[in-house]
Amino acid sequence: MRFLPLILKSIRRNRRRSLLTIGGIGLSVFVITALLSVEAGFASLFNSTGESTLNVYEKGLACPITSRVFDSYLSTITSVPNVVGATGVLRGLYSYQTKDHLVTVSGVDFEQFRRVKHIVVGEGSDTDFAARGDGALIGRRLASDYGWRVGQTVSLIEDRLTFQVAGIFSSDDKTYEGGVLVHKDYLSRIKRDEGRSTYLIVTVTGPSAIAAASRTIDSALANFPKPTTTQSEKAAKELELMALGEIRQMLSLMLIATIIVSIFGAANSVSMSVRDRTREVGILRSLGLRKSHIMQILIGESALVALIGGGIGLAAAAALLTSAKSLGGMIPLVLPPAYAIAGMGIALAIGLLGAAVPSLNASRLKIVDSLRLVD
Repeated sequence: MRFLPLILKSIRRNRRRSLLTIGGIGLSVFVITALLSVEAGFASLFNSTGESTLNVYEKGLACPITSRVFDSYLSTITSVPNVVGATGVLRGLYSYQTKDHLVTVSGVDFEQFRRVKHIVVGEGSDTDFAARGDGALIGRRLASDYGWRVGQTVSLIEDRLTFQVAGIFSSDDKTYEGGVLVHKDYLSRIKRDEGRSTYLIVTVTGPSAIAAASRTIDSALANFPKPTTTQSEKAAKELELMALGEIRQMLSLMLIATIIVSIFGAANSVSMSVRDRTREVGILRSLGLRKSHIMQILIGESALVALIGGGIGLAAAAALLTSAKSLGGMIPLVLPPAYAIAGMGIALAIGLLGAAVPSLNASRLKIVDSLRLVD
């Protein structure tokens, strides 16, 4: 760009104005991309649930995590038409090192569990996991959060739960990828919950069979010691994370308000910085620069400042999301490339839109009128 040296010199000459504009745009992009990333984390969590999967909980409980369903129900459930497979999961919420570092631990019968959930062990091996009673498979996201490695012994605060990392796995279900899998009999002994599960996972022949299978299962277990509530895995997940779902709604409202306020606020800052330079525009015009040249300089400077601010805001958002430990790894906090591009696009739009009208008006002023104004 022929006017780039002049643009850079102008940015350096009035550092306070440039820094304030960069800071305003950076803050706007930071808030917007951070909120978008949290919303994306919720969406990926709910969208990763199985379309042909049911969860069976104890009936009538306000808090699903306190549910206890007898494993003996599995034989009745597997005899229901359209049911392909079923297994129990015993879950607990634990703390690692401090109460702020939450870890979700799921006790599973691994051979049955991997038939209903897609599990891929990347580091270590499931053979080592099967060979150790206190072995554990760590979700990829949780292992990254805490830096756990294969062969490491990890101790959690509650129940004095200790396990050795036998492998690190990935899963299509983002809930499990953010937690720990241990042997169900090992966890049930520690929690004194032998023969019971927090919930049962049931797979059916297809999404169309979910409603009928749910009714049949609850009807078949209605007279058992603990009646059940059966629903699709997505509905069960929304119930389990009801409090977080309310937070998600609040975040959505905050996101809308933040986008509106941030864009208009930052654009106004850019616009004011251009209007304050009307006398400078007159001087440039008196030196022979054309109106088109003035437009290129002012808009180019605003766009460059906006991109710098956007880059700083994105870097801050990425650093925050990378360092944050979500609730036991339950909510993935990442900055998708699409949102990074959108953040830079928002920053550029702020710079262009904020500078366009004032730059046009300033370039149209007569030289004498521009020089009369006080900078």
